[in-house]
Amino acid sequence: MLKSLIHRLRLRVHDMATIKTLCEKAEEYALKSGEDMPGEEHFLLSAIALPDGTARRVFERINVDTDMLKKAIEKQHSEALQHIGIDPSLLNLNEDDVEIRRPKRNLYQSKPSAQALMKELVERRRKDRNIPLLGLHVVEVFPTKDLGVVARSLKIMEVDRAALASAIEGELQSYKSQNTI
Repeated sequence: MLKSLIHRLRLRVHDMATIKTLCEKAEEYALKSGEDMPGEEHFLLSAIALPDGTARRVFERINVDTDMLKKAIEKQHSEALQHIGIDPSLLNLNEDDVEIRRPKRNLYQSKPSAQALMKELVERRRKDRNIPLLGLHVVEVFPTKDLGVVARSLKIMEVDRAALASAIEGELQSYKSQNTI
């Protein structure tokens, strides 16, 4: 019983650290792309960058280049700007030249799409509390989504959502078999 309690406590601490990393990196991606608050797409990119590597490996399993996914997301942003009459090239956003200045806020803020993602992530995490929060858990939210920047980006890249769901399950099983629970 005590061993189980300690295990659950360790997982919670790990999950909190992962959420902190996800949020900080998502905010960084958003700021580099000229946005004040991160959306679901920034959390996906953040998940791919997590040290556990599971989100990146999910995409590798279905031969999706994550750099191309990032470019597809950037293209969605450019097209949205063009749609409202703004030439994206005039913004001259070179993410290497952008200095990250986090806004001074008392509470973490994100776009509604990111808030919905986090709520869904919490619900999905209740299924399997015996493993830590991983990057693949963030990716797990997207195969069923029809709307949003990520859904459009995956569609443009012709990513088969059933194959993505299968790759997620495969990576999860691989993680479980390699890590004693």
